[in-house]
Amino acid sequence: MNDIGIDVVNIDRISKLSDHAVNRLFNKEEVSKAKKIENQKVRNEYLAGRFAAKEALAKALGVGFTKLIPSEILVTNLESGQPKIVLEGKTFDIYRNYNMKVSISHDYPCAVAVVIVEEING
Repeated sequence: MNDIGIDVVNIDRISKLSDHAVNRLFNKEEVSKAKKIENQKVRNEYLAGRFAAKEALAKALGVGFTKLIPSEILVTNLESGQPKIVLEGKTFDIYRNYNMKVSISHDYPCAVAVVIVEEING
C-alpha cells in the first residue's frame, strides 16, 4: 500500500485547547518542546503543524483516529530540520511496517501537512 494524506489546521484553534486535550493529542516530547517556546503565536504554529501531520497520517493510512493514538505519534525534526514521524506503543506495533514521509508548512492562519505512507515489504 502506498497512499497520501493531507490536512489543514486553523492555528487559532490550537490556542483554545485545554491542557487535557493537549496531553491527549500530542506526544509528551511535543508538549515539552512547545512549553519551551515563549512566543505564543510560534507555539501555536508548532502544535498546529504537528496536529496537521497526525491527521494527514491518519488519512494516508485510511483509518482516521480509530486505530491511531495521537499521543503515540511523535512529529519531530531531523538535524537538518526536516520533519519526521516516529511511532510509539501500540501505534508502532500496528504500523511498524510502514515508511512515512511528512512535510509541514504554516502561513498564518493555517498550518498544513502532507504525509506519504509506503508499506515495507518483508
